[in-house]
Amino acid sequence: MMIKAVLILLCVFLVEAQYAVPQDLGYGIPNPYQYSYSSPAIGGSSSHQESGDGTGRVTGSYSVVDEDGRSRTVEYVADELGFRANIVTNEPGTSNQAPADVTISSSADDGFGGVYAAPAPVPVPVAAVPVGGLPYGGLPYAAA
Repeated sequence: MMIKAVLILLCVFLVEAQYAVPQDLGYGIPNPYQYSYSSPAIGGSSSHQESGDGTGRVTGSYSVVDEDGRSRTVEYVADELGFRANIVTNEPGTSNQAPADVTISSSADDGFGGVYAAPAPVPVPVAAVPVGGLPYGGLPYAAA
């Protein structure tokens, strides 16, 4: 009889626990913030700046410059509408695109004048080979 009472109390506790109110974790209201840095380096430099307004909106940018002149600057916003970025670069292999709320503006010389189009497929003729003419008789190698 005691075991039944314990099991009933345990079930009631488990049912009540799933409806418990989450505790305040003490994070409080977000505070506005701002930071930045600029770091010259051997053969290049980098910088980053970011600010948050205390309501969840974050804006910022970062840039990287290599010794060979390649550069990338990213400006971004994160808010109730999601993350969005604008990228300006001259890195080889890049082109002007706009995937997934990101705008890429490239001045790289990719050999196509900044515009890339995939070449049209070229049909390749295939010679007909009779099955019996194959050195292994047209059967899988494992067959003997």
